[in-house]
Amino acid sequence: MAQKDSLQPLAGAMFAAATGAFSTLAGIGATAGASTMDSADGSIKVEADVVATLTRVPSAGVAFVTRFVKADIGNVVAMMLGTPGDDTEMDAMQLSIVAETVAQIATAMGEALAAETGGSAEGVHSEVVNDATGFPVPPFTSFTAPISVGDSLQTSVTIDFDGLSLSKMDLKPQAAAAGSSPAADAAAAMAAAMAGAPSTMTQPTVSPSRQRPTPEGQAAQFAPMQPTGIRPAAPGQSNLDLVHDVPLEISAVLGQTELSLREVVAMVPGSVFELDKLSTEPIDLYVNNILIARGEVVVVDDKFAVKISELNPVVDRI
Repeated sequence: MAQKDSLQPLAGAMFAAATGAFSTLAGIGATAGASTMDSADGSIKVEADVVATLTRVPSAGVAFVTRFVKADIGNVVAMMLGTPGDDTEMDAMQLSIVAETVAQIATAMGEALAAETGGSAEGVHSEVVNDATGFPVPPFTSFTAPISVGDSLQTSVTIDFDGLSLSKMDLKPQAAAAGSSPAADAAAAMAAAMAGAPSTMTQPTVSPSRQRPTPEGQAAQFAPMQPTGIRPAAPGQSNLDLVHDVPLEISAVLGQTELSLREVVAMVPGSVFELDKLSTEPIDLYVNNILIARGEVVVVDDKFAVKISELNPVVDRI
């Protein structure tokens, strides 16, 4: 397992990445204080005032949990949007932004872990986990650091490493003490041999009488087989009966537009935003997100309907 004295610099690098993400998102400087380490044999609890993420680092084959104070992240979101924070319960839109915010911060921490362990940041991914069953199994080694965002927000962030992930991480070795153990000498000799460097370790000799003979390869034998014949479909059917009952989702898109996050959060009942299509243009008809037709909006029995005017339209390409 990774040595405890090697974990502290790793956690420090990850907290430094977190402060960089806080600074970028909030638009003001952020700093992290000294972290403290703790160990726990129990599972991570999902608490109402905490939002937790699970980050996977594919290059190292490890995962870790990051816990944030939900109300403090809500204040960071308020800084991002330029809106004053309050103590009211966050709505669905704000909670969604909070989840995306902590995922970005945790991903930056995962990329720092990959860099510290000599791996690649490619594929690092974080997601919010609301159920304790989504976390790794205990025991955990945890690091908590105080973080200041600007002059007004004081919060803390906790990183939880499970034992399996710690055993996989290739942390930078610490300076060797005077004298070395045989196991360390053997490991160093093996590393030198793999790197092509000369080794001072004496290689054992093996008596010729005890060497195993090299087995001779034999050609594999396979039973003769014939390819299965393809049964032709009835004329005009082409085996489409197999998929005729597959349900498809059809969407009629009136138009599209782009809005900033600030504009979306500022929406109230009665807000109006403009789409990219004229009122005389046909609407797009999608099946499973694939454009298959265009048509005009009509009313049938007091319900909206689409009258198809064009099948398989040519998609405009820039």
